[in-house]
Amino acid sequence: MIASGLLALQERRLASTPGKEAPLLVEPTARSITDESPIVVAVTVVPGPEVLAGQATGTITAVGVGPGDRIADGSIIFEVDGVGRLGFASAAPFYRAIRPGTEGADVAELHRLLTATGHLSRSPGEQRLASTATGQAIAALARSIGAQPAEVFDPAWVVWLPVTDLSVAGVNIRVGQPAPAQGTVMITTPGTIAAAHIVAAGQEPLRFAPGIEYVAVVDGEEFPVSTSTGQIEQESMARIREPTPNEREGIPGTVRRKTPLQGFAVPSPAVMTNGTGSLCVWLQDGAHFRAVTVSVAGARGGVTNIGSGLEVGALVLANPARVLEDPRCP
Repeated sequence: MIASGLLALQERRLASTPGKEAPLLVEPTARSITDESPIVVAVTVVPGPEVLAGQATGTITAVGVGPGDRIADGSIIFEVDGVGRLGFASAAPFYRAIRPGTEGADVAELHRLLTATGHLSRSPGEQRLASTATGQAIAALARSIGAQPAEVFDPAWVVWLPVTDLSVAGVNIRVGQPAPAQGTVMITTPGTIAAAHIVAAGQEPLRFAPGIEYVAVVDGEEFPVSTSTGQIEQESMARIREPTPNEREGIPGTVRRKTPLQGFAVPSPAVMTNGTGSLCVWLQDGAHFRAVTVSVAGARGGVTNIGSGLEVGALVLANPARVLEDPRCP
């Protein structure tokens, strides 16, 4: 028995044509064919919205959010000189003081904030006009965040959120620092993966067998792959993470068949063809050899995977080109 890579080779001397080599017979090795290859996933990331600093001045005395947290309307993001600053996704940032008698679109947004924080039981009928009840709710809001109770709303109490229910990726403020200048990026949010293209990590290019489903395996999780575009399918894009700073080429992983193919491995020289591209191997048939049509499911390192056409116990001629007068497939 001669061992060669993944194959067990059994050599037998048979009657051969004068001048030709002796036949070398191989017992095919059963294997699960996955076509697995190393890849990197090159992602295109659309940055998430950013939270910018508002009008607050003073010293940061507390920070209430960190990476992985979510910011809902009315939650305290940080404190300046002991006064809480609320996050709120209003139609536009608050820009002026609001007191009873003030009228405008920003008053309607303040009513939404006071309702969301529980300082108004319901939105008033005149949403664009600040009433006496509005002033009382403003004073209650001031007390809740540690400000001096007054019936005048200070826009510096609120940090404008570009969207509701933000997820925090990074926080750029620290306790003890001065409150950031207006317009400074305070909080970043996760980006959105717009595309995830798989690229061969080795020297061999990626090859997909026609009609076969493939998956990319990244961080132990499977992602369906479009074999026509070489990208992870759109519906799975949200599950892909962003690359780390060290993953400049992309996120490492592998690509393989979704369902492994049960087949056999033979030495690549055992596989013959003809003028029409049909593939075959030659099997021992008594003192002679006969051709059997096969399908190939990839090859690497001198070993070819046979997807169909072989059965357990068959003996394949490993060197047909050196034994047979005409080794071409019929």
